[in-house]
Amino acid sequence: MSPRRRSWHPAQESDEVVFAICERFIEQLGRQFGNNSNEQAVSRRGAAAAVAAWAKKNLGREDLTRERIYPLFWEALRRRYILLSPPRESRLSRDILKAYKLDTVRDEESIVVANVRGAEAARNVSSVAADVVYRLVRQLGKKKSKVHIALGAGYSSMMVAKRLAQRIYSDLECPPLVLHALSAGGFFIDQPYKDPITYFGYFSEAITPVEYVGLFSETLVSREEYERVRQNPSVRQSFARASEIDIVITSFAAASDEHGMLGQFLKKLKEEKALEESQIKAMVQAGWIGDVQFRPYSSQGPILDECPVQVVTLFEINDLVRLANQPNKYVVLIAGPCSECHRSKTDALLPLIENPNLRLWTHLVMDLDTARDLLVGRLSSG
Repeated sequence: MSPRRRSWHPAQESDEVVFAICERFIEQLGRQFGNNSNEQAVSRRGAAAAVAAWAKKNLGREDLTRERIYPLFWEALRRRYILLSPPRESRLSRDILKAYKLDTVRDEESIVVANVRGAEAARNVSSVAADVVYRLVRQLGKKKSKVHIALGAGYSSMMVAKRLAQRIYSDLECPPLVLHALSAGGFFIDQPYKDPITYFGYFSEAITPVEYVGLFSETLVSREEYERVRQNPSVRQSFARASEIDIVITSFAAASDEHGMLGQFLKKLKEEKALEESQIKAMVQAGWIGDVQFRPYSSQGPILDECPVQVVTLFEINDLVRLANQPNKYVVLIAGPCSECHRSKTDALLPLIENPNLRLWTHLVMDLDTARDLLVGRLSSG
């Protein structure tokens, strides 16, 4: 009896073959559609057949038939060879800079508007933010032997980390990285993906050398306990290395958004009778409009005394403001809509733009609707 023939699978193919097939398939599709083909299916078949003929001639692979070109293309996607870049609206970026008189910003990418909207806007804004971080990493790599990046908690920061890992996956010129967890994990037992330490895994296969600095602590403590927790040996070491950080990646939440993590914490504590309703009302009366790294703020500045609890995090709001004003230090603030309900957070964003004492960012990345909300009435009144 003859031995059973092993079935073919695209995952068995080398990187060289998968990339070559993917590159030529996209090239052929471009040629086909460029000729104004009216039948997409015909165009795809024609492109696949052309690539199969190329593989036979140049690679000696008669087995890579037209039918096998398609799974090789999807294998290229799985191996992260293709990254789509959301379009940007440079005109709106310039309008915001002018309308808010932000003439002291670092560079032309200090305000970035992604031309995206709708349910996928939060994810796409994070992709653009990751591309901004990648540019900063390459820029800093010309001056430093290692670039230190702090990763905030939540969906937006998670998506930035994932995209950034894809960008550096096979980049031989990317400088070595040191990743810091900006906040302690353990937020909610059913949301482990919002813990910054879990983002470290995205970088495990990168060619670029990557080191890690965790933050292991209780997630949420009372204001009275906070300093004691900071003095725990492992926590103290994480805080001691915070001065090494070059780039902070974080987001913010609106107080009115039920999906904001600080609001969820407070609601949970109230349900468990660990907080009084009056304590939350005190924050509202203090003008609570949003939070960055779980630190609440009003339009006037950080809310310090009224918040009864603190999440363990490396930087306070005032620390981030100081960091953003240091040379060769960057804070990339993700300002897309809520990733769950897709509502704009413009009201909470405004103080972070208008109040110099809250301008804790060097680079601000937002979606189209947020940009337009910022400009409504602003240009006409100017």
